[in-house]
Amino acid sequence: MAKKVMPDNEIADEERIGEIDPKVYNSIARCAELLAVQLIESNFSVAPSFFGSDEEGKLGVDFCDINESFDAETQVATCIFQLESFKEIKRKKVFSVRSKFVVFFRIKSDCDELHATAFARKTGLMACYPYFRTHVAHTASLANAEIPILPTISSMPVREKIKKEHSA
Repeated sequence: MAKKVMPDNEIADEERIGEIDPKVYNSIARCAELLAVQLIESNFSVAPSFFGSDEEGKLGVDFCDINESFDAETQVATCIFQLESFKEIKRKKVFSVRSKFVVFFRIKSDCDELHATAFARKTGLMACYPYFRTHVAHTASLANAEIPILPTISSMPVREKIKKEHSA
């Protein structure tokens, strides 16, 4: 079965996009404070065929937000992202770094969970991606696996996977 991919700049819960009030969202954007970006899980694999192949292969980056929440009492919005960088040769992953990051924002304005989590999903990826790029580069270096440094997110078409694929 083919994997379903969503465009980069969409909120995962498409049915609720129409419910987002731009004024509320923008008020959150003006006052939100990034509290932390933390690596909470990481898996790495490199196949022996990675080192013996002369084929260039295909590099890729996938991501999805797998959980988001908002605690109105503490005014903290949280989003967990899973990111994966990989190299495929003949449709087989020969190099992979898969990591989960949690991003925390304090939101100092009145808002509901819908708007707070929409903000956390949208901006959280931009907050954690530079850490992921560094983590991939460091891991590849330790493994003596020569892969190019991942480009910035704005210059690379990363694929957002549907959340349901990662909830199992």
